[in-house]
Amino acid sequence: MNTMVLIKIGNGTFEQWKEGFDNLADMRSQFSRDAMVGRVDDHTAIVLVDVFDPAGMMKMFSSDEAIKIAKELGVERTPYKLEAMG
Repeated sequence: MNTMVLIKIGNGTFEQWKEGFDNLADMRSQFSRDAMVGRVDDHTAIVLVDVFDPAGMMKMFSSDEAIKIAKELGVERTPYKLEAMG
């Protein structure tokens, strides 16, 4: 399932968030592949990713490490399912 996640960073920078995102690469590989990250500005990122296990993605978002990063940086995630235009 192609997914886009809008990341709002309320208490940090894109670079700080990206470091945490990169540190979770092994965990992300258990439910997704082909992640691409775009920097919109200092406090916003867009992630495009192929999620093959949505429940695994939600489990990762609930992990201690992901919660810690989200709280420290004031991260809000808004996921969107992407579909081909017909």
